[in-house]
Amino acid sequence: MKHDDTPRSVRIAVGLWLAIAVFVLFTTAGLWFQRGEVQRLTGWTSGQVTSFLGTLTAVAVIFVVAYAWLTRLFLKRKNWARIALSLIAIVHMIWILFVGISASSLVTLLLICAAIVFTWQARTAQWLAEVREQ
Repeated sequence: MKHDDTPRSVRIAVGLWLAIAVFVLFTTAGLWFQRGEVQRLTGWTSGQVTSFLGTLTAVAVIFVVAYAWLTRLFLKRKNWARIALSLIAIVHMIWILFVGISASSLVTLLLICAAIVFTWQARTAQWLAEVREQ
């Protein structure tokens, strides 16, 4: 597949999905450096903070792997990957709302919304349909 036959909407969607994955990794890693602040804000013991951050990290890695894998398949014109990306993103948004809103989670929510918009644009659907027609 030549790169130049990929529509702009697809390239933007792919960039956004990958940006989400990278952003989630960096913000999760950043929390480990702020564990003292997390402990101060929550009043939790060091063990509770470690357990909380461990859970957040495990979930973040699951989302990152899912985004990276599904984005790769989406770029290979797998329509089901587009659907799966959107479903994973919805689960991710619910997870963010469950864990709590912060500045970084708002950025993640905005990136997810933008990625979904570009993933479902008419030109993207047309690009995916071209493969089924061949």
